[in-house]
Amino acid sequence: MMHTLEAVWQEHRGELKSFILKRVRGTAEAEDILHDVFLKMLAGLGSVQRVDHMRAWLFSVARNAVTDHFRSKRPMAELPEDLADHGPEQGSGQMEDMGACLRPMIDALPDKIRVALVMADLKGVKQREVAERLGISVSAVKSRILRGRILVRRMVEDCCSLELDARGSIMDYVPKPKGCPQCGQGRELRRRSE
Repeated sequence: MMHTLEAVWQEHRGELKSFILKRVRGTAEAEDILHDVFLKMLAGLGSVQRVDHMRAWLFSVARNAVTDHFRSKRPMAELPEDLADHGPEQGSGQMEDMGACLRPMIDALPDKIRVALVMADLKGVKQREVAERLGISVSAVKSRILRGRILVRRMVEDCCSLELDARGSIMDYVPKPKGCPQCGQGRELRRRSE
């Protein structure tokens, strides 16, 4: 088990350090926080039943460690905006870039699924009306829409590590090193974030 933890840490240590360095003032502070992330990883894995996406979990731990660092330094000071809102960095355009990635993913869906998904989710047409327009049952429309959402989600997860809130909504994402097989955006996003 320890050998596996060491391999996981070595694999993600550099990215985590870069992530932390963007949010704190100096290398020494970043190293301290990185050390805290390592300790929290060791402590947390014992209490966590199953971690499906280790990289996303580690980035969540890192974000919380940076937050804790600022709280301990200045308990009354505001957190930096990129930590306080849990959203993308101001002016980064990353969420817009992810939106641009979705179009090729949706276009890659089978025609039957894509048409129902676009009408309902992108154009806001009620599912009953989609069923009437396509000449199929409402349950068939619901099935196609659900299948489309699942397929798009899988494509997104293939190119990005997602940080989700308690309800499963995307709060943040980090492009995977291999980039996005659908649109190639991941490589460009990674270059910009480095």
